[in-house]
Formats: sequence, structure tokens, C-alpha cells
Amino acid sequence: MGGPAVIDGQAVASTDNFYVAPFVIDGVEWSTAEHYYQAAKYLRGGDASEWHSGASRIEEIRAAESGAKAWSLGQRSSVDMRPDWEHVKVNVMYRAVSAKYEAHPCLAKELAATRGPIEAAFSTMGAHDNWQRLNSLILERVREELRPAEARNQKRYAALVSLTEPRLQGEAAIASLRASFAKQSQG
Repeated sequence: MGGPAVIDGQAVASTDNFYVAPFVIDGVEWSTAEHYYQAAKYLRGGDASEWHSGASRIEEIRAAESGAKAWSLGQRSSVDMRPDWEHVKVNVMYRAVSAKYEAHPCLAKELAATRGPIEAAFSTMGAHDNWQRLNSLILERVREELRPAEARNQKRYAALVSLTEPRLQGEAAIASLRASFAKQSQG
């Protein structure tokens, strides 16, 4: 839990993951980015349209009356958490934040009009948490995507995408490393 990010010396309310601005992902409506993020911990296959029969926890989070309540419900248990969560969680939040701005053009225009560094609010997770930095990167990526392609800093945008996409794991990670090494060896 944090609050709005500061951009150009001003707090931008819509950048708070608890900000109520409903959006739809995979055919399901979510009140806040935090609702989707917390529920996604328990999605099988990562797709909100593929809820399993034991989806009561997901529905309870989705129906929570506030982002804070959704956060609290998401902290209850790690037993049923999807096994790839640590590898996909940044991208899950990116999807939610992106969907929020896509669903609300006025908010998108406000974010796209900013120019300065984005300083996301501190997380309640404390000094060992890097969510302030990650939320800043997510917001920066979304801001770049809201701008016309020719107005983007393409190198920075490519770096933001690589930092917010799911991390490969297992055999896929090994195959990617081998392909990258082979490409470097040839060139």
C-alpha cells in the first residue's frame, strides 16, 4: 500500500494502485489495479477467464469494497498462490495499470502529459521491498505507451518493457540463454 506517485512535483491521484477506476481484463471487471493484482496471485494459468471451481478467494478479492480490503485479503495465505507468482507479478501489475489507463482516456491524457521522473509512493512492505521502484517503472512504461510511437524514447521504452515482462524460468530460461549466447558467438 502506498499512495499516488509524484510527477513534475505533483501527486497524481490516478497513479495509486488503490485508485478506483474500473477496467476489464479477460472479460472480468476490476475496481482497482490492486484488486486485480491480489486476485491474480490465485489465478490458474494467469487468465481471469479461467477461474477454477475453488475460485471463491478470487471472487472475494474482486468484490472487496476497497483496494485496501483487496490487499488485506490477498495477504491471507500463500498456500494456494500460483507457483510462478514471483516471475510474473510485475507484469500482472503492469497489465492492471495499463488496462486502467486504457479504460479512462482522461486519466491517460493526464499521465501522458507529465514529463518528469516518476516517484511512486513508498510501499508498506518496508525497506526490503522494491515495489516503489517497480511501480515507478510500470508507470513510466504505461506513460511511454500512451504517447505516439515517434515521441517515445525507444531505448528507454525497450528497457522498461524488458523490466516489466514475465521472467523466464526453468527450461525456457536455459533455452533463451543458450540462444543469446549462440547469437553473440556468431556476431
